Amino acid sequence: DVSKRTVAATKLSEEDRESYEETFGDEKGKFPEAIEAAALNTWIFNEDTIRQALDILMTNGIRINYGAKLGKTIIFAKNHDHAEKIFEVFHKEYPHLPDYAKVIDHYTSYVQSAIDEFSDAEKMPQIAISVDMLDTGIDVPEILNLIFFKKVMSKAKFWQMIGRGTRLCPALLDGKDKEKFY
Repeated sequence: DVSKRTVAATKLSEEDRESYEETFGDEKGKFPEAIEAAALNTWIFNEDTIRQALDILMTNGIRINYGAKLGKTIIFAKNHDHAEKIFEVFHKEYPHLPDYAKVIDHYTSYVQSAIDEFSDAEKMPQIAISVDMLDTGIDVPEILNLIFFKKVMSKAKFWQMIGRGTRLCPALLDGKDKEKFY
């Protein structure tokens, strides 16, 4: 419906509106009646959005070892392709941190080993990019940062995901107990 699309488009910034029109409009300025989820996800989860989210994490995330290292972090990705794209962008932006991030999902070989390494405070990775693997049932007290990079429709699941950051951890922050997470 043209009126619905027009209302939705007016809520976008000028830059986003131009991007939307360039991406989905044809040469006559017409738009499809529906946009497939995959096409919309490609537009929303583009490299620049991922880069900005990673910059916020790396700049403002809670750090350990007197600021030398980002605290353990989970990025909740939408699907495997999204997780891989986040991983790819991370390595483009932070090539000097080759072991810092790892995708942990149902496609991961030796997934329990990957979870065990993430769960060990002394081992890399610091950032687990997860697709439905670390949302519930994992107890890593050292987790200090959570990034929700997907829509969560279940209130119960959302609070389980938040719970990944609520575990107490003595002496984590340069001798001080963990009192918060981002």
